[in-house]
Amino acid sequence: MYKPKCTRLFSLAANSIVAMVLLAGCDKLGAYNHWQAGDLEPDIAALSYGPDERLALDLYLPDPSLQPAPLVIWFYGGSWDSGDRGKYAFIAKRFAEFGYAVAIHDYRLVPDVRFPDFIEDGASAIAFMKSYAAQNPGQIKDVPIMLAGHSAGAYNAVQLVADQQYLQAVGLDADDIAGIIGLSGPYDFYPYDVAATRNAFGETPANQSQPVEMDLAHMPPLLLITGTRDHTVLPRNSRKLAELAPNAELVEVPETGHAGTLIALGFYLTTDDAVLGPVKQFLQSHLPTKALTASN
Repeated sequence: MYKPKCTRLFSLAANSIVAMVLLAGCDKLGAYNHWQAGDLEPDIAALSYGPDERLALDLYLPDPSLQPAPLVIWFYGGSWDSGDRGKYAFIAKRFAEFGYAVAIHDYRLVPDVRFPDFIEDGASAIAFMKSYAAQNPGQIKDVPIMLAGHSAGAYNAVQLVADQQYLQAVGLDADDIAGIIGLSGPYDFYPYDVAATRNAFGETPANQSQPVEMDLAHMPPLLLITGTRDHTVLPRNSRKLAELAPNAELVEVPETGHAGTLIALGFYLTTDDAVLGPVKQFLQSHLPTKALTASN
């Protein structure tokens, strides 16, 4: 749909301002989250999925009329060395609006750990939630799980499925995953030429760390969204993975930077249908809900 020029300029300006705020630090992300989600709290907080204090997750449920609901697990970014599940309630609010239960997990961070520990944590969170769903059929449907993430989180979600050892180690496989939504993810970043990747991956060879180096024949459907002005994780990462994966949709959002694909899922000022539209369509195609079906 065409937007008047002044509206489009206002939208770009709002996204640019908020993107700069987000990139300034996690305390600003907390302020953004409160602006977008208000006092929204998880329905079930701090579920432990492992022995480390970082291995905990929050579960948000949709309206009772939409339960039992399919599950989305959100993987947040932060260069593998930062992040806090409590600052992503706005993501839970968005997916719950679509009729999904939403789990947001913390994972161990650099420098306390290195690759592949944070990948293993993601697999453990999925296995935990698969078991939780079986034990709580009134809340969550026992169907394949949708993974979604931004930046380093998108990498984690993709890599733990691309390299089959991680799901196999927790008794699962790619058939347990309905699809993966990756926003501005790094999938082809060897050699490690920035501090974040050197610190997280050390001397790990490319054939162990790079999704584009894996045999991707088993991969579930992928939705890869990148901004054309992303100078943090270059769009070529999503383009290359989309070329190699057997069932991948690539969306390039004009005039959008690294944080723009994340804040596009917000509710006030920053919502961007160029991101939200493909996300809704992908969900409806691969893990539909009552809410999405009713809205069509």
